Amino acid sequence: MRKIWLAVAIFIVLGAGYLGAQAYSSHVFERELAKALENLRSNQQWQIEREAIERGWFHSSGRLKITPVDEQAWWISTPYVARHGLLSTRLKGILQGQQPSVETDVDNPLKDDPRQEASALFGDMLDSPAPRWTTTFHTLDRRADGRVDISPFELLQDGKRLSSEGASVTFEGHADDIRLEGTIAPLELQSEEEALVTSALTFNSRYQVAGNGDTLFQRSAFHLERLEYRGRQQAPITLLGLSYEGESQLDDQLRVDASLALDEAQLAGEAVLSGRLKATLERLNGAAIRRLKAQFADLVEKQGGDFWSLDDAQRKVLVQRLEPALLATLVDSPRFTLEGITLQSPLFGVDVRGSGELVFEGDDSQTLNIDDLLNGNAQAWRERLNGAFSWQGVPPLMALQLGLSPDTRQIDVQVEQGKVLIEGQPLPPLF
Repeated sequence: MRKIWLAVAIFIVLGAGYLGAQAYSSHVFERELAKALENLRSNQQWQIEREAIERGWFHSSGRLKITPVDEQAWWISTPYVARHGLLSTRLKGILQGQQPSVETDVDNPLKDDPRQEASALFGDMLDSPAPRWTTTFHTLDRRADGRVDISPFELLQDGKRLSSEGASVTFEGHADDIRLEGTIAPLELQSEEEALVTSALTFNSRYQVAGNGDTLFQRSAFHLERLEYRGRQQAPITLLGLSYEGESQLDDQLRVDASLALDEAQLAGEAVLSGRLKATLERLNGAAIRRLKAQFADLVEKQGGDFWSLDDAQRKVLVQRLEPALLATLVDSPRFTLEGITLQSPLFGVDVRGSGELVFEGDDSQTLNIDDLLNGNAQAWRERLNGAFSWQGVPPLMALQLGLSPDTRQIDVQVEQGKVLIEGQPLPPLF
């Protein structure tokens, strides 16, 4: 008898532990989802609503509605279902773009009114199923991983046809460290007069935040193997091996590293140009950039819209109010470094290589006027520029235009207080 009661007690303890673990997993999921939605709302560019919510220890469901602020012309709806396990929660859902139907008053949308009709991007406008996504949220370490898949589709409008073979994106991480990888399958945009065709585009990105948001790091890269443009009355243009890699880090200062490569540009099948570029922009004041970002978001919100919805007068007022923060980003004397650039063209006999740097003197930057720069009166800005560049493989025609011997193959360029000097002499008129 004692063994029976012992077994019953063990069963009760295990059952209670299992139910407790389920309840905890559900609670953590709800808490992290609420935190993620609050982070999205703090962006001030999106309005996030969570509707049709059902919470449970084993299953949860709901629908998210994501709308651009002050914009009712379209929105994204994503219904989801969550299954809670002891150590993880698995979610799945769809992403559906929608816009009000013609009969709907976009200025007075009827929220949650079943009479409000909407046209779905996938299903109504595109004969293709809506993108599907799955995510696994790990309870203990608060990490998530998932995937989004977009099916092939074709869009016909105004005599133009856009066709896609679909796309897929995978992601993993948590709110402070997110990695993305994806492939956009070949695309084709075609009309009676012209066509633009691409191969698959692959990309990856990582975004990290530390120190209460004071330190940011982002790395991005993409590669497009082929892009071709064909027009009815011109030779086809083809780009092969187009790629980009970039890193940016914001702490005490902002630093941006970027590299761009083109394996070959062709005209009617003939090689025209290839090249590589690697450059760095650094020494932009980090505190000023964070202050500028916060002020920009606050001022745009007060003016009732996003930046692109403002008219010219509103934008001018906005720039004037942001001027002190804009100028403060320059106090550390920003530096642009051209680590290397190569341009090669067998068709034109060009093989040019260059490197150098340009520094903007940031002392007393608050004495500058942004209106002068925008209105073309940039003398005070140019006088703060100093630097030097070296070029090898200069084409003879360019050497002649610069007033040098056609045999010249290397030139040194100096920038002194905004004045450009070629081999120590002022830059001659080019035209």
